[in-house]
Amino acid sequence: MTTNAPMLGFLARRQVSAQWRGFVRSLVETLDVNLEKDDRDALLRAVGARLAAQMPLPTTTSLDALEQRMNDALAETDWGFVEISFDQERDRLVLSHAAAPAIATESDAGGGWIAPVLEGLYTAWFAAQEGSVPELAATAVEVTVGRLQLDYGLA
Repeated sequence: MTTNAPMLGFLARRQVSAQWRGFVRSLVETLDVNLEKDDRDALLRAVGARLAAQMPLPTTTSLDALEQRMNDALAETDWGFVEISFDQERDRLVLSHAAAPAIATESDAGGGWIAPVLEGLYTAWFAAQEGSVPELAATAVEVTVGRLQLDYGLA
């Protein structure tokens, strides 16, 4: 995915309504103070899975169709968009998510805490597809402001 990093960062920060920025920042900072990072991330993955349950995708027969359904759902929530490709050498899907919402926290200026939320969202969406393999999961491998690359495969 060719990206303009400053533009994506700008869009990512704007995608969160002003009325929610302080609340979300306070929520994530409270999680950071009260939970170890692994526990916080597990909770945020569970939130992502719950979001997927609230935005179920119909079963599709192709990766292109699934990508389109994901992008339709992401557009409804103003959470950016995803491009999916297959990395044959590593035997996994690569999800390039752009314009993810970004809210900085005291310890995370880039808003990277959104990564485990998206891991949970994508893992649950894939798991709901016919023929899914329960051992597969989405894992963030690169996180910048508003842009994430996730691998979907064996963890």
